[in-house]
Amino acid sequence: MTEKITQKQIFAHIAEVMADDEMVVEFCEKKIAQIEARAAKPRSPRKPKPEVVEFRAKVAEFLEGADGPVCAADVRDAFDVSIQKASAALRFLVKDGKAETVESEKARDPKRYIAAGGETAAEQF
Repeated sequence: MTEKITQKQIFAHIAEVMADDEMVVEFCEKKIAQIEARAAKPRSPRKPKPEVVEFRAKVAEFLEGADGPVCAADVRDAFDVSIQKASAALRFLVKDGKAETVESEKARDPKRYIAAGGETAAEQF
């Protein structure tokens, strides 16, 4: 298996091999400086769109009002959205601490979610 090489390493190698061509060395040094400048910039997380924040809040309310565990298909049907959007919202709520996953008996069963602080997995079965 080969080792991964970064762009910075590639340009450094080209500059080293082509050391006799000043134009190539200058170009490589410029590219390396650009790469370093890009890497030095702090990355801030993207701010979610207001619609996404609103949808996640609705899903959290839906979980709180549900009689039992809810899967992504239930959210999809309740809000008429794609299964991917429903699943993403549920995963975010778990990550954010507003929902919890419920362990199922079979590995093939879809993940089920409850509102955080709701019934525990043991109480479900």
